[in-house]
Amino acid sequence: MSTQVTNEKVDKKYYVVLMLVHMGNSVWLVPQDNGSLAWSDEFCDTQPFFSYEEAKSVVESHFLQTFGFIGSYKIIEFTYEELLDFEILTDN
Repeated sequence: MSTQVTNEKVDKKYYVVLMLVHMGNSVWLVPQDNGSLAWSDEFCDTQPFFSYEEAKSVVESHFLQTFGFIGSYKIIEFTYEELLDFEILTDN
């Protein structure tokens, strides 16, 4: 892998979403390869979104489709190194 590609990956930001689905019950939103979404109680199961805007759009659409309203959520930014540290690997 070239140094330029490596630096672009390291400099890129990644985003994961924590959703409050019931009082006291938060889940990680997990985008699937087929475009669907899953929930997980385990952080290590999540996969990152590649832009803040994508994460926001997906979580708000998912809330509306699932519950009929936009509930509480938090979008958390990670660097590539942080994803590696937390064992949330990405191949993009």
